[in-house]
Amino acid sequence: MPILAVDTTTRTCSVAVVSRSRLLFEMTTDNDETHTLHLMGMVDQALVQAGISLDALDGFAVTRGPGSFTGLRIGLSSVKGLSMATGKPIVPVSSLEVLAVQARSISNASDLIVSVIDAYRREVFLAGYRLKDNQMIEVMGETVIKPDQVAELTTGVPGNVIFVGNGAVAYREKLAGRLKPGAHIRFAPDNLHVIRAVTVGEIGLDRLDTGGMTAADIMPVYLRKSDAQIHLASSTQ
Repeated sequence: MPILAVDTTTRTCSVAVVSRSRLLFEMTTDNDETHTLHLMGMVDQALVQAGISLDALDGFAVTRGPGSFTGLRIGLSSVKGLSMATGKPIVPVSSLEVLAVQARSISNASDLIVSVIDAYRREVFLAGYRLKDNQMIEVMGETVIKPDQVAELTTGVPGNVIFVGNGAVAYREKLAGRLKPGAHIRFAPDNLHVIRAVTVGEIGLDRLDTGGMTAADIMPVYLRKSDAQIHLASSTQ
């Protein structure tokens, strides 16, 4: 049951072909260029390297946000187009959940994993998870807040607090400095802060059994208005 997985929510762009038994191919780029220039070429390369045709896929998995407005639109529209062309279902996956799953290897059931994505404008996208029965359970809903406010959400929670994601990297000193003395905090190692398409695919495979969604049903999760919307609103006041 191979599926194609895609992530374009941050400055990195990641594509993978994943099956139940193994990772067939994965490619991740990190540069300042728009994902439009690379994504479909990466998809073509992934399919060739995996030795699988587009029609042989059982479905698709794609991060639905939160993240970059432009990046989300590129990733979702591309995967929707592939889904419509093949008639195969899509599994939308939270970008914050992906980060939490990647941090599973360094956590236990008593830890709170806080996924943090840099939202720019001095804000972060954030959600909290705990590991239960080998599944990531969301215990702190997705939100967008100032880094200074993170301490208020995590103060007094039992167990360790593990921060993961590029927002944790960007605001590491601020996150650590704002927590109360004695707080048990850890930051995930560098290799876990980047959203990987293989993890998107693994989550997607687990959920494809219960049925994916059609392209028309998939909606991005932005959590806030875009810069263009904010500028338009302010200019009309």
